[in-house]
Amino acid sequence: MSHSVSINLSSPTGNFWIDNGLVTLYCEFGEGDYDSDYILEKLTEKLVLKTGGKTKYFDQKKKEIVEYEKVNWKYPTNQFIRVSGKSDEKVEIDGETYPTQPPVFDLNLSLSKTPGVCDICGTKAPVTDAKMWIFPFIVEPSKFGNFYSGSKQGFKFCARCALAGLAGYIGWLWKVQRKGQGKAQRSVLHFFIFHSDLRTMERLHREVFVPLRIEGDKSGNTPRLPFWGLYIHETTLGLLLSLFSYISDPQDVPEETNKCLVSLFKVDSMSFLPPQPITLYAVTGIMGQHFFMKLKEFTKLHFVYRIYEKWVNELERKEINNPPQQIAWIFRQFVSRQENKKEETLWRDKIAWAILHFTDPFPFLETFIFDVRAKENPTKPLVMGTLDMFNVYLREVLDMDEQFQRTLAGFGYALGKAAKEHSEMGLLYALRNAKKPEEFYRVLNDAQFRLEMTIPEALLRIEKGERISGVPWVRVKTLLAIYAMNSYLRENAKQEKDSATSEKEE
Repeated sequence: MSHSVSINLSSPTGNFWIDNGLVTLYCEFGEGDYDSDYILEKLTEKLVLKTGGKTKYFDQKKKEIVEYEKVNWKYPTNQFIRVSGKSDEKVEIDGETYPTQPPVFDLNLSLSKTPGVCDICGTKAPVTDAKMWIFPFIVEPSKFGNFYSGSKQGFKFCARCALAGLAGYIGWLWKVQRKGQGKAQRSVLHFFIFHSDLRTMERLHREVFVPLRIEGDKSGNTPRLPFWGLYIHETTLGLLLSLFSYISDPQDVPEETNKCLVSLFKVDSMSFLPPQPITLYAVTGIMGQHFFMKLKEFTKLHFVYRIYEKWVNELERKEINNPPQQIAWIFRQFVSRQENKKEETLWRDKIAWAILHFTDPFPFLETFIFDVRAKENPTKPLVMGTLDMFNVYLREVLDMDEQFQRTLAGFGYALGKAAKEHSEMGLLYALRNAKKPEEFYRVLNDAQFRLEMTIPEALLRIEKGERISGVPWVRVKTLLAIYAMNSYLRENAKQEKDSATSEKEE
């Protein structure tokens, strides 16, 4: 039995998946009242795709075997919509079994005859039991539960919310990364939903995602990402940096796209009005068996953009070409090569996690430069602009005094250069491995005598709470180790380059 469904942007549900679907319904059909069966049929047509394969059925009218192109649910929607195509009765001809028609992919709302209460919007209307093709975060209660609290008893959806749930698969942004090799290969799927008021989301879909979304690519439909990987934080940061880059460099996008992104992420310092709140939901899981999902929620997107804007300004001040591209290169470097030559991107994910949660990324940066960069062959310093960019983060997020940061950076540079000149790389590892303030000062004392260096006075005053110039001693140690090792690796790279040039000239 069909029902009339009203499509509009005036009745949000508060559920990010369903609201995303309501916006998709609005974009696909426009405002108005529609027959539920008509909407279901049109959405199904959009989600079913020819696979490229061919098979045969027996045409009962023509009394002959006819070839047809196979169809299936569009990838990766087929991980959630497991409804098989119906092919009617089958006949046996010359020992082979054939269906009597190509399979028909048909979804049915199966609404109740008596009204019930929709668990999503609270409307009293005929309802249907939630299935994964309606709502990807739920499975049938008889199989297993999921992270959505209260779902073990099953959800009831009204026709409008159920259709919005199906439309959500058209409006989502997704990205796939392969994991493993051969038969052990699995696909890691990340998908993203931005959530705000419905009219803001409609504008975001119309002016940003429609022009920027990539269609027909089996690796994803997100705007082009500067980097991505197996892990959710690195891919989320890649998506945000991609969108932010169209604000700072609008020449490759329509004017409406730039204006929309500016209005969403850029805070007008002259305005007394708070920015429109916007949340990004990022979901990840491994496809192939049960799609066990992890959900992350990011709310402070305006603040992430503010940090990005300061990174761009700092790289411009340093006269580094194309700052948005350089920022992407800086994050791309945080990978290590495994024995099979594949890239492990765990370091990038950890650093991205710290940035998206406004916490301290420097312990991860320290481990990366000592355990990855210093052990590569040939060794390499950090990409140009890395420390400039993270120094901005240090001041803006971790509230470090700029003068003290400059003192640390200057001393770290001199320490690394002297360590290279005296072949004292072990001193830098001793610095990195210091576990107590006493050990930290013992290393500085060694540097004073073995490298004939003068220790800045600001480093020698340890205060109450084991702080140095108001900063926890361990952060001071970590920063100094990073600055020094990067300086050491830079000097090492210069020497290797000079040596290679001399050999060439000889």
